Amino acid sequence: MTRGYGFRVNFSVPELSETLQQINKYNSQTAYKIEQQVSKSTKAIGRGAKQRVPVLSGDLKKSISTRFDAKTITGYIAARQPYAHLVEFGAKATVTKPTRQRKALKIPWQGGFGVGGMYYAAKADIPQRRERPFMRPAFEDEKPNLIKGIKEAVKP
Repeated sequence: MTRGYGFRVNFSVPELSETLQQINKYNSQTAYKIEQQVSKSTKAIGRGAKQRVPVLSGDLKKSISTRFDAKTITGYIAARQPYAHLVEFGAKATVTKPTRQRKALKIPWQGGFGVGGMYYAAKADIPQRRERPFMRPAFEDEKPNLIKGIKEAVKP
């Protein structure tokens, strides 16, 4: 797992904010049901993101992980690759030039039969990349289940 990379998207559910802020007012059994539902939905969102993520090498799919914090009743889903946000949100076309005193960009390439090497360029034109969301659709699919589960947990 690569550390220090990844992106964070905060999906809020206004219907649940008040319920989660007042969780200490519920009895322990109700609080436990709420925690279980949030944990279950966090895992479901992670599975959904893994199903939706575009796969080239599989590194991005392998980097998707979930975590649940019982103290704050918060679920975390992370994609820990440095390019994850570019896949989710897309990117504009750009031109990259050497930095500082370098006169050329060093660009690795690999051809067929394991043949490869380096070439040097004064600039690199990076094309526009369209968005291919995988986190947001996973969240949107699970959101009704999360809301329904929380409502059932707090019913008297």
